[in-house]
Amino acid sequence: MATKDLKTAFDAMYHGKHDFSDFIAGNVSNKYRKLDLDNKDVYAPDTKLKVYHKFLNLFIFQWLLFNKNCVYSYRKGMNVANAVEKHANSRHFYQTDLKNFFGSVSTSLIQKTLRESLDRFPVTDAEDHIDRIIELCTIDNKLPIGFATSPLISNSCLFHFDNELEAYCQNKNLIYTRYSDDIIISGSEGKLYGIGKIVETILSSKFDSAMIINTTKTKYSSVGNRVKILGMTILPNGMLTIDTKLKTEIEVLLHFYVKDKQKFLDKIQTDSATALIKLSGYLNYINTVDQAYLDKLRKTMDLP
Repeated sequence: MATKDLKTAFDAMYHGKHDFSDFIAGNVSNKYRKLDLDNKDVYAPDTKLKVYHKFLNLFIFQWLLFNKNCVYSYRKGMNVANAVEKHANSRHFYQTDLKNFFGSVSTSLIQKTLRESLDRFPVTDAEDHIDRIIELCTIDNKLPIGFATSPLISNSCLFHFDNELEAYCQNKNLIYTRYSDDIIISGSEGKLYGIGKIVETILSSKFDSAMIINTTKTKYSSVGNRVKILGMTILPNGMLTIDTKLKTEIEVLLHFYVKDKQKFLDKIQTDSATALIKLSGYLNYINTVDQAYLDKLRKTMDLP
């Protein structure tokens, strides 16, 4: 498949508009800035680093191995609703997430992940530049929130974990899906017994103590009670809708955004740039789950 080296691919894509020597050896630390979003460090790359990330996604990261059967995050044509709707006809549910997910993905794990997919890349010399590729996509030897490269990398870094957990679930007649750091498993009540320990055991076998579940966000639920998964509610008829509490929160934020920008910033408790990122994320989420509701918001809030 590989027909050209990295430099040839870079030059062919940008036709001299960007300098390959800077891409391959320039300083990275001055090409991003740090934002605070909900007490999390989020990194915003500058225009040049965004260009480099776009190139790497196209020629490297979109070719990485990942489990397409159960992973729905960061995939073209897939969204969070796809990860939830597979469970719509189940009766009992286990949910958890991975603590500090991106921050738990180390450069050594990324390097191992890249090497496992070398023969898939459409460039001939990716192996010669692995250290530089990783340097362009990590901060302090970790995967940063905010880089366009982080999602695709994270999908692949859990490839072996996803495969093993999927195989276990299939053997037990359970359904497993993952959306980024969120893990959902559903099926009959008896077969879900002890599933948390199984997830922890598989994580430990693949990552030692580097990646762990967030026990404060682990929960079991059943039909008959309100089944909420990733901001959606599974109705008794198996249909999905956006959770009422989240709808209320978004509507309040939009009201202040349209009517009083200062109250909007006070409500969201961050700077204007970060606040807009968060609000945009909410609207994108609604768009993936319930476009009719988004159309309603546009009309009632007079949004573009």
